[in-house]
Amino acid sequence: MTRPAKPASSLTPDDLAAHPVWRFLTPGDAAPDGADESWVRAQDAPPRVGEHASYLVAATYRLQSGATLPGAVQVDVLGAQVELDPCVIFAGGKSVDALGHDTAPRLARLLKASDTQPVHWALGARLGDETVMREQAMARPGAAQVLGLLFKLARLKRSR
Repeated sequence: MTRPAKPASSLTPDDLAAHPVWRFLTPGDAAPDGADESWVRAQDAPPRVGEHASYLVAATYRLQSGATLPGAVQVDVLGAQVELDPCVIFAGGKSVDALGHDTAPRLARLLKASDTQPVHWALGARLGDETVMREQAMARPGAAQVLGLLFKLARLKRSR
């Protein structure tokens, strides 16, 4: 059974809790009129090294305060290469860019709390046959992070 597709920007914490892996559509996929590569479809199988696909995978973000929030990490699988980029954090019924320059202040307003800088993320699903779920510390946003993301974007563009 093919699950319905929806815009990635409309995913909710409930969607990610029900289905932790969402695959971005590709041009050959069956999809509703108006759908494009920014739409996703839930899938049961985890992303596997060796594929060529992009996913949104459920994640838990830890803040400086120790609080945790649901969100998603974008996982791009390009053959043997896997790129993982923090994507979105959910708080107070809103979605917040995990790497935005204003992430901590927005989370502080939504949560009415302090020490809201995201410092760590952990995936909510394994990749392929891996035995542990991937996780990573997050650097505070800055010029080095921007340059790193631009480098990843250029590498992704060349690989497609």
